[in-house]
Amino acid sequence: MKNWHKGATYKQALKTLFIPIFVSTEQAMEWGSRLNAKQHATLLTTQRSLSDAAGAESNPQRKLNLATQSQLMREAAQALAPA
Repeated sequence: MKNWHKGATYKQALKTLFIPIFVSTEQAMEWGSRLNAKQHATLLTTQRSLSDAAGAESNPQRKLNLATQSQLMREAAQALAPA
């Protein structure tokens, strides 16, 4: 998944979904609870890629920042209420 961010479908989906930098679990969950199915799928793709990037990062501070945002994105995705 090296070039996940270069796919045309993903780029188009990101144009309709602005993912904020979350500062708390509560903020992530509140934001995630308002997503539609397409936005949820885009969030999951972004979260997985961010998690992969954190795993590959050698700088400890950057690794921690990426992993934290990945975790908060995962929590946002889990907040989506079933339709």
